[in-house]
Amino acid sequence: MSALEAQVSTLLSPSEALDQPGYVVSVTRADGCQAIVSSGASDLEQARANSGDTVFHLASLSKQITAAAVAIAIEDGLVSLDDRLVSYLPEAERIGSELTLAHLMYMTSGLPEYTSLGRANGEPWATFHYFDVDEAIALVLETGELQFEPGAQWSYSNINFMLLAEVVERVYGTDFSETVRTRLFEPLGMQASLVHDDVTTLIPNRATGYTARSEEVVTTLNEQGGIQVAPGPGWVVLRRNAPHYGGSGVFSSARDWGLWQVEMMTHQRLGEDFWSLMTSTRAFDHSKVNDGFGLVVDDWEGRPVLWYSGGDIDTSTYGAVFPEAGYGVACFANDPFGGCEAKARAVIEALIEAERL
Repeated sequence: MSALEAQVSTLLSPSEALDQPGYVVSVTRADGCQAIVSSGASDLEQARANSGDTVFHLASLSKQITAAAVAIAIEDGLVSLDDRLVSYLPEAERIGSELTLAHLMYMTSGLPEYTSLGRANGEPWATFHYFDVDEAIALVLETGELQFEPGAQWSYSNINFMLLAEVVERVYGTDFSETVRTRLFEPLGMQASLVHDDVTTLIPNRATGYTARSEEVVTTLNEQGGIQVAPGPGWVVLRRNAPHYGGSGVFSSARDWGLWQVEMMTHQRLGEDFWSLMTSTRAFDHSKVNDGFGLVVDDWEGRPVLWYSGGDIDTSTYGAVFPEAGYGVACFANDPFGGCEAKARAVIEALIEAERL
């Protein structure tokens, strides 16, 4: 164990117990060196420990991968941020012909979140129930209404990135997952990473989601999840059965994500122009001006930082990169209440304190 891993272990007190879910925290330097600390089990049924090779659902950290695919399409001359959405999806005419890709990228489209609209079959949008990105997009474009004039407000909505993924799919004429695999994951050596667009896909080393079988969890899943969950002790198994992507749906390991974070710091493979796009912000008629391409372009006590957090039924995630300081921190947990943001922030604070000494 390295000195840094020992420091992180002391801070987070990871457990070797394999009767509970857990997390993986990584600190990655610009030179590719990684410190990885793991806790708990990725699979309680098989008593398999979490590790740097465990593959987690990244939830909203997926947005930066979707945005990266858009950036590549821009560099290839296939799209522009100022293009109207209807240029690629004529069916979007009904809901707003002036919507641009920039409105989607910067969360200022005014489109309603798909989960706010009722499904035709009456089932919940919970990922226990099968639905795909096509159903979500069709429902929003066919029955939704703009909540505000595009550019007038900021409103976080996954449908924006589902639509961006659909645009990428149409301009390349191939599955979004294939474009991401060949243009991003393979060039960066991210062999364990994928876009989960097929629930029948085998994912080696996948972390199964769990959470404590508390009264609150049981009630929520029974009433809102549309499934029957028995009360009692132990853990609830939480599996992603809906292969939607764009706003979520990327799976990766801490080791693979470290390669992405190294690229965020060094720009060695994708280049300066690509990363200028990824970190570009834009002002609209609202005060939210620190959104980049699926990233928050921010500062932490005066240090430039690129960060994002995520959560879904099967996961809690957080990632932050300090380009000038030359390190990135990530946390993936297989419990939606795993508190990855708090864990990662504690590690970051410790690293910043060490800089001061």
